[in-house]
Amino acid sequence: MAILVGLVLFGIGIALLFLADLGVAPWDILHDALAKLLDHRPGTVLIVLGVPIAGLVLLLRQPIGPATIANTVIIGVVLDLVLAVVEPPSTMAMRVALMVAAPIVVAFGSMLYLGGGLGIGVRDGLMTALEDAGLSTRAARTWIEASVVLIGGALGGTYGVGTLFFALAVGPSLQYFQRRVWAGLPEPPRWVYRRI
Repeated sequence: MAILVGLVLFGIGIALLFLADLGVAPWDILHDALAKLLDHRPGTVLIVLGVPIAGLVLLLRQPIGPATIANTVIIGVVLDLVLAVVEPPSTMAMRVALMVAAPIVVAFGSMLYLGGGLGIGVRDGLMTALEDAGLSTRAARTWIEASVVLIGGALGGTYGVGTLFFALAVGPSLQYFQRRVWAGLPEPPRWVYRRI
């Protein structure tokens, strides 16, 4: 149940950035660009793009599990659902509020689904592969996210202050919830410390 709740929250958090319209998260710049080019919803693109990425992660022998597939499908479905039923805010104050809330909601959702120990997200698998090749977590994440930002931005994806804010705020938010979600537990899943 915690995994399901976590993935739903993750999808909601991503949707908040889209609704704020001040720039989306790095990977979602690419999803947004492809959604515009292909005339599809961003959540649908997220799901479809996750398939070849999952195949690559398997080839790179990274640990995946049931939550890996659920990660892509549930987050994509929730993202599209929220964007379909929630009207974008009409004031700048509300847009900023959604932008600020987004990394907090995403971080809490991440901790819940990672805590289930049933697999990492497909995009996280690319990062662990680079780590296994010798890069630090920070370098691996920076290289991947810089690449998708450049590609997505060149294709017309939405980026802006929200992109920068999310990139700076999600790490501290993950650390904050990591200490609380697993407070009192003997040991969190081994890959969590590699993410933050």
